[in-house]
Amino acid sequence: MKKWSIFNLFNKQKDLISGSTTKDNRKNYAFSLATHTGENIIQIKQNREFFMSHFDNKFKFVSQYQVHSNKIVNLDNFLLDKKWNDLKLNADGFVTSRANIMLNILTADCVALLSYDANAKIIGAAHAGWKGTKENIAKNLIDSMVKLGANIDNIIVAMSPSIRACCYEVDENVSKYFLDFEDGIVKTAKGKWHLDLSIINKEKLLNIGIKEKNIDIVPTCTSCNSDKYFSYRKQNNCSGRFISFIGRREI
Repeated sequence: MKKWSIFNLFNKQKDLISGSTTKDNRKNYAFSLATHTGENIIQIKQNREFFMSHFDNKFKFVSQYQVHSNKIVNLDNFLLDKKWNDLKLNADGFVTSRANIMLNILTADCVALLSYDANAKIIGAAHAGWKGTKENIAKNLIDSMVKLGANIDNIIVAMSPSIRACCYEVDENVSKYFLDFEDGIVKTAKGKWHLDLSIINKEKLLNIGIKEKNIDIVPTCTSCNSDKYFSYRKQNNCSGRFISFIGRREI
């Protein structure tokens, strides 16, 4: 599990487990963990069993059928009756105050936002592609945590490896939504627009009161590093997905 732990901001929290998986060509489909992309379900479940084996048996694992929305779900009253619970919800994020719940976000270029308030013992996770970013899923994630009892001054947020501005070219129909975020959008000499969704989400978090010292962006570009991470753009609409995860254990 240690090789997946890449969020320095979270490593200081003794009750928190977090990180992002990477490709592993010794496993089925290079260790993709998505059940909704057309691969053999039995083999994907074998990958998930291997992933789960790295954690305490008390943990219940949760993922969603992500739909590029801005909806966040509170899991506190959900019955999680399986070892791995795939929630068929029109949502792209969740929050919980429960221990021994591992929140999992599946990506292959999009940003995974992982969040924690150590005082309130509340965790959150969200999937932010350009549509979710446009619809302010980062704000909805933080608002959902605060509604559950978190304090915005205490919330720390990490962002997973994702496609960066060097590789993420978009057309004007997409770029027009982000022109106010100067640090997150670039126009090249050839007149092409490039986005950095991590930077844009960081700016959105700063705008609602998250402290800059409490935001950690993994600088790795999934497109530049497609040998290590799945990249939908670089690998011609690949079906593989890696997972960014966060869970709180009882101490």
